[in-house]
Amino acid sequence: MKKKHIWLITTDQMRADTIGYENEKVQTPALDELASQGIVFSKAYCPSPVCTPSRASIFTGRYPHVHGAWNIGVSLREDEMTLCDHLKPLGYRTVGVGKMHFRPQCKPGFNMAAEDVSYRDRGRASDGTYYGFDEIHISEDNMIGEYYDWLQEKDPEVYGRFIRDRYRGEDAQGDVWERDMPAELHQTYWIAEKSIEAIRAHEGEESLFLWTSFVDPHHPFDPPREYADRYANIEIELPRMQPGELALRPEHLLRQGERGYWPGGAEPHQHQDEHLIRLTRNYYAMITFIDEQIGRMVDVWKEKGMYDELVIVFTSDHGELLGDHGLLYKGPWLYEGLTRIPMLIRDPDVSGGIRVEGLMEHVDIVPTLLSAIGQKKPYGVQGISQLDVMMGSIPQVRTSAITAYDAHDRGIQAKCMRTERYKLVIFAGEAYGELYDLHLDPEERCNQFFESSYKEIKLELMEMLTHRLIQDQDPLPERTCDW
Repeated sequence: MKKKHIWLITTDQMRADTIGYENEKVQTPALDELASQGIVFSKAYCPSPVCTPSRASIFTGRYPHVHGAWNIGVSLREDEMTLCDHLKPLGYRTVGVGKMHFRPQCKPGFNMAAEDVSYRDRGRASDGTYYGFDEIHISEDNMIGEYYDWLQEKDPEVYGRFIRDRYRGEDAQGDVWERDMPAELHQTYWIAEKSIEAIRAHEGEESLFLWTSFVDPHHPFDPPREYADRYANIEIELPRMQPGELALRPEHLLRQGERGYWPGGAEPHQHQDEHLIRLTRNYYAMITFIDEQIGRMVDVWKEKGMYDELVIVFTSDHGELLGDHGLLYKGPWLYEGLTRIPMLIRDPDVSGGIRVEGLMEHVDIVPTLLSAIGQKKPYGVQGISQLDVMMGSIPQVRTSAITAYDAHDRGIQAKCMRTERYKLVIFAGEAYGELYDLHLDPEERCNQFFESSYKEIKLELMEMLTHRLIQDQDPLPERTCDW
């Protein structure tokens, strides 16, 4: 098989339905063009509705309860084999740019003090690398480190204003405002610039693996004003809660606010429509800004003559509730807006412009990429290659997708199983749960968990989930002899 470069692009907290090819109100011409060349998995799901577990699963092909990073505030174990570790013996140079979040961004002690960058981004004891990368340019949510250093050097005045108040205007409302800061000094632009530098610097016979990882559209919702202005006249249809919808929410989610889970429990937000409209427009604007950077990077891949040998994966670590069910952000919920994520794969050897309805999980990325370069799935990787689905040989490789939320230290553990039609959510130690018939109730407003007419379906799904839980245990270590 011919040499292929690999480009993994991730965003943070981006819904599957906020790309132009799913939502015409969102301006994403670069991603729309990639979709015309690639395969869109319309039913792709994250393994966790928060950052670190999903990011670690993208990178290892293993589930959060196996790779150890079961929630934010927990590190990915250093002995886990990553995609970089699989690629480097095959002659790949590996470069990571942007948000990684494989380790906590805060110091121990639950006081929100930022961890020292030198410790946060330290190399592994085994080989001195950051989880297998040859080169890293990391900028996390708090932006301290290389991006801040670059910004201070580029424009000390802008840097001073930014660290003072992140360009919050007088009309800022909570975590929603428009940033009057030059777009070319934004963290999103910097992530693209460092990625472009890596592409342009690449020479020789080595293949390149580049992970470009954007921090946005994670809140705060503060795009450069020029991008927010593009959505000023876009009509936003807000999600509406129906009477009694809150009563159907599992009881212990209502108690999460009392147990200290940030950003709150399952209580509905108290924002007025005007605020939510502004928030949504800014969210879309952040995505458009990212899309422009993707377009810039595509141009550089082409200029270098590497595009015809380039496999591209675009996804997000998880979604965003964006007002669904009266909720915002992320957390201990398993609704579609939070768990269904964008998944676009472009392989120069596979015909594009195809939309796949078969289920996919984040853990499938590693084996799919390895299959695309002619490699077998390494022992211990739990995902399934989707290459045959991409090539049209089979319609699907999965009958279910699993998402888990684990905050056992704060009194909640949940497993969600999504099939082609149904969604089942089971909460550890609780008698209640959630069951949605997504064909009849795609907005997940009618919980059928205790409905007698769904009793047999619930039992079938619970049996199916039981089998998944058994199958998804850690296959490591590998057996090496009979006894």
